Amino acid sequence: MTDALSVGEESNVVLIGCHTFTELTELPAVADNLSGLKDALLDPKVWGVPEDRIHVLAQPTNGDDVIDVVLNAASHASDTLVVYYAGHGLIDPSTGELYLALADSRMRDILVQRALRFEELRRVILTSGAQKKAVLIDCCYSGRALPETMGAGIVSPLDNAMIEGTCVTTATSATAQALAPAGEKFTAFTGALIRTLTQGVPGAGALLDMERLYHAVNAQLLSQCRPLPQQMNRNTAGRICIARNRAHRASAPSPPPREQPRPPRRPQVSTGVEPSQVRIFSTTGQITGSGVLVAPDALCTCAHVVTNALGLPVDAHTVPDRPVQLDFPLLPDRPTAVARVESWRPDDDVALLRLDHTVEGSMPAPLVDGPNVWGDTFRALGFPQHFDGGVWVSGKLRGHTGSGWLQAETSSNSHRVREGFSGSPVWDDALGGVVGMLVAADRTEGTAFVLRSADLVDLDTWVQPHPFPGLAPFTEDDATVFHGRDADADRVREAVRRQPLTLVTGPSGCGKTSLVRAGVLAGLRAEGVCVAAWSPSVGRAPLHGLALELTHSLEPELEESEQRARAEELARELESDSRARDALRARLEGCDTHPRLVLFIDGLEHYAAAQPAEAKQLFTLLLSMSVPEAVTGLRIVATARLDALDLLTSPDTEHRVRHAVQPLGPLTTEALMQAITAPLKTVPGVEFEPGLPERIIADVGDEPGRTALVAYVLAELWKWRSASMVLHTAYDALNAAPGALVALADAQLGHLDDGQSALARRLFLQLAQPGDGDTFVRRTVRAGDVTPEVMEVARTLAFGRLVVVSHTRDRSGVVTTVDLAHEALIRLCPPVRQWLVESREFRRWQEALRAEINRWESRDRASDSLLRGGGLAAADSYVDTNRELTTAKERDFITLSRRAQRRLRHVLAVAGAATVVSVVAAFLSQIL
Repeated sequence: MTDALSVGEESNVVLIGCHTFTELTELPAVADNLSGLKDALLDPKVWGVPEDRIHVLAQPTNGDDVIDVVLNAASHASDTLVVYYAGHGLIDPSTGELYLALADSRMRDILVQRALRFEELRRVILTSGAQKKAVLIDCCYSGRALPETMGAGIVSPLDNAMIEGTCVTTATSATAQALAPAGEKFTAFTGALIRTLTQGVPGAGALLDMERLYHAVNAQLLSQCRPLPQQMNRNTAGRICIARNRAHRASAPSPPPREQPRPPRRPQVSTGVEPSQVRIFSTTGQITGSGVLVAPDALCTCAHVVTNALGLPVDAHTVPDRPVQLDFPLLPDRPTAVARVESWRPDDDVALLRLDHTVEGSMPAPLVDGPNVWGDTFRALGFPQHFDGGVWVSGKLRGHTGSGWLQAETSSNSHRVREGFSGSPVWDDALGGVVGMLVAADRTEGTAFVLRSADLVDLDTWVQPHPFPGLAPFTEDDATVFHGRDADADRVREAVRRQPLTLVTGPSGCGKTSLVRAGVLAGLRAEGVCVAAWSPSVGRAPLHGLALELTHSLEPELEESEQRARAEELARELESDSRARDALRARLEGCDTHPRLVLFIDGLEHYAAAQPAEAKQLFTLLLSMSVPEAVTGLRIVATARLDALDLLTSPDTEHRVRHAVQPLGPLTTEALMQAITAPLKTVPGVEFEPGLPERIIADVGDEPGRTALVAYVLAELWKWRSASMVLHTAYDALNAAPGALVALADAQLGHLDDGQSALARRLFLQLAQPGDGDTFVRRTVRAGDVTPEVMEVARTLAFGRLVVVSHTRDRSGVVTTVDLAHEALIRLCPPVRQWLVESREFRRWQEALRAEINRWESRDRASDSLLRGGGLAAADSYVDTNRELTTAKERDFITLSRRAQRRLRHVLAVAGAATVVSVVAAFLSQIL
């Protein structure tokens, strides 16, 4: 649900930015940030806030001046206060606090000078009487502005106010640098924000709240492989709306009009609330209310039921830390359990509790949500005084009230809802699931009020990790939602236990890093194995980084300064292969039968491409550390493409490397289905609308890049889910899986510079060939058939999942090929389609030429199979105008044809001359 558009006349906006500095690096894009963002917010088609309500502070030099302007804006805003800053983010060396750089700011070894402390700005924002507050920070390390990262972890009432009433959006995480791309008008974050405001979000509603703005900006930056933004909001803060959706009417045609989507009606054989209903007791054994199981080990109830059970004040805002006693009264033997509060929302009267163990026979309730439930029959079980076994009530649901609750009317022959029904799940017979939870009642009128299921579970804070991370690799923290690779994970994990070196290989986009991190390392760590993951950085000494990671993993108890000293010592030891083995053996002694430490080298293939000499030195060291007799307690795992391994491997190590390889292929259809459906089993009350997973799999077909495409689509669908379902209508809004890929391709291709765009055009022209009529069909390209520059762009596009780079072995070694991620790019992506149509005539000729070359080669390169006459003239013409699109092999064939034609002309000329001489001689002999 999105709030109404903020009232511009009752809101204030403060835009703060510094682009030139006396001692810091200039940021020219910040000046455009301020003007571009101001223009967007002034636009009536976006927000239309009055100009006198926008206060621009460009190049402030004094923090007090900034505070005064923000304080004045805060005190005169009753609806919404928006505060934006762009510039340099500075971190105090002593306290770690975030400072916002001003024009004269200076960074010293021990402190920050002449800058605005973000904590001071935050306090001023909190003084505002505005109902809604939105803070946007575009600077390095801006994630430190989020409430969770402020201070030393001590949460004050002021912090809670920030969390509950304000939406904070930052350009980066707390440890990442922001980006001002060279040649671009805006900084990366603000540019994406302005584009979203001015262009809108296709498929979204008429208004864009802060949460949807964040997701749209995040998707843009993710597709460009740029620093990702962060957002912190709680309850309704993400619904703050300062923008209309410019793409609302211009979005792609929607399916034929139909009633508002509601989850399909379930068979009446459903089990109902019986396996999910809980009964909650006070410390003295009195029943204080009910609850409903929303996950195998989690339940939802009213916050006041918990406070009554624990004897706390009903308005307690501090999260209760004592356990709550409960049982399952409708299961055989009424099993008991203990639960603790994990999510506390007293203002909404909602509490989410985690059970100490799962209860046999229990089952999470299917949470359903429908916009039109008027007239649906319901039933609920409560435990009023003198009815410890429970009393059923029934009746009909009405509409939503102004508070957002559902109104329910009990039947005249039914019991009334009264004290003891709080927290009871309300079963909707038509929808076949729990539509909400009873929170209040009018005892005399038979009227009760239901908190909708959509508001029971705050998925963005409760569900961690999110089930669909998108194109980002899975991490160890995502192990519970990583599915489809169980057999591969078991195979690689067993290889790690068995051998000192394991190399996971496979085509781009197949999920090598995800498999190792979420499927292998997470399992090994659960077995008690120490895990160290390290990515070699371009431009840095690899041995020092490796030594630091090893020291941190092996001796975590040391202070940071001690770890650095030990790492320096180990780095010196690692410089000599002979001493490296002894050094690590000493640190890992006493581990003879299983690994004590698993070292994961992530990004080895990228490092090999950037710094081949240093990568080969590092790989040689890893091989020396991983021989069986070297260090018994160490195992090394790395991901790498086969072509990278060929660069790093020498003839004397080829056998060991080949033995260490664990290949990873594409997901099978069955495994892909598991990867789609299994993650939602970890999410309370959310499921796919029937038939949607099958539809997604049918749409992606057997395309090479289907795994990555499905991951991207699922992440987009998760953003636009309903309260209880991932719906077909959301998938339609994406124009199905192929349409989602096209949107991703448009974004990525649109951000290539002119040189990269020209190379991308050359690549895509070779990845498709003309078919019948105006159609095109995909084709696979060998790396040797394109220039190194085109292959470099291919690898960039493979990182963005538009193409797939694969590696196979044949008799000649490793063969690298490039293929389209999905044939939809040929049919639906405007720039690709335009490139192909413009070059159709040339590509028809080129494919015919390749057929001629194949025929020539099959005939042992016979000269009579070369080009001649008009065919050769056409070839010369095409090569002159499209030389960059032809391969060296094709040009060589044309050159041979040209030489053969010249030789033929010479022979014919000589033969012609000889014929003339003989004729003349014969004539002379006759007349003489």
